[in-house]
Amino acid sequence: MSIDNGNRVLPFEQVVNFRDMGGYPVADGRKVKYGVFYRSGELHKMTTADHELFKTLGIKTIFDYRDDKEAEAKPDPQLENVHNERIPAKGDVGFKMPTSSLKEMDNRAFLQTVNADVFTELYGHLPLDNPSYKRLMDIIQNPENLGLLHHCAVGKDRTGVGGALILLVLGVDEDIIMQDYLITNDCMKPVQDAMIPMLSQHLNSEQLQHFGDIMSAKERYLQATFDAIKKRYGNYSTFFEKEFGLTEEKRKAIQEYCLE
Repeated sequence: MSIDNGNRVLPFEQVVNFRDMGGYPVADGRKVKYGVFYRSGELHKMTTADHELFKTLGIKTIFDYRDDKEAEAKPDPQLENVHNERIPAKGDVGFKMPTSSLKEMDNRAFLQTVNADVFTELYGHLPLDNPSYKRLMDIIQNPENLGLLHHCAVGKDRTGVGGALILLVLGVDEDIIMQDYLITNDCMKPVQDAMIPMLSQHLNSEQLQHFGDIMSAKERYLQATFDAIKKRYGNYSTFFEKEFGLTEEKRKAIQEYCLE
């Protein structure tokens, strides 16, 4: 099934990759409601127009996956009637979480070591034993916490896995979740296009390739998340019950107020 991006990418001036996660179908014929779940990159540069747009979205909770250093350097705005919460989505990854910051993109040593294989490994670690996603699953069990915006630096990796988990809870098919994840490439293309000329002046071809690996959403990345879950638990039902305490009954309850 092909999905339409048209109404889900929101026209923020200084927030990249801001999208409504609604509209996706599930097997029983229902669809994810619009205005319940949003995903994005960092929020610290929001303009006046961005703030006005944000107010129209009905967001009650901002959930931030970034680490302490990222959040201190680029803090989320404190908005009226919006609850902010942040738990770093690191898990036991065994290496520094790539943040996709401009400073790191311009760091040759960083670009030499972080590549598609590293990101594939990262995506396999993120969904398991991760306190950030455990808290996310707690939050969505209370409809009073929704609409929810979850975000990281550019809304690709940590947010990509979080978004996949939310849609899996709601019963969305893997193929559609993958298409949702890959929308990031359309959203990030202007950013990449703007950075390439500057980076190409002093990076070699291998480093530029690694830059592309870091900034791109690749099917192999999110597939590593799906595979890691099924390798440990066999199926998603067991995963949600064992990892998050989300029984079938609890998942159906979430679906009741998130689907239409």
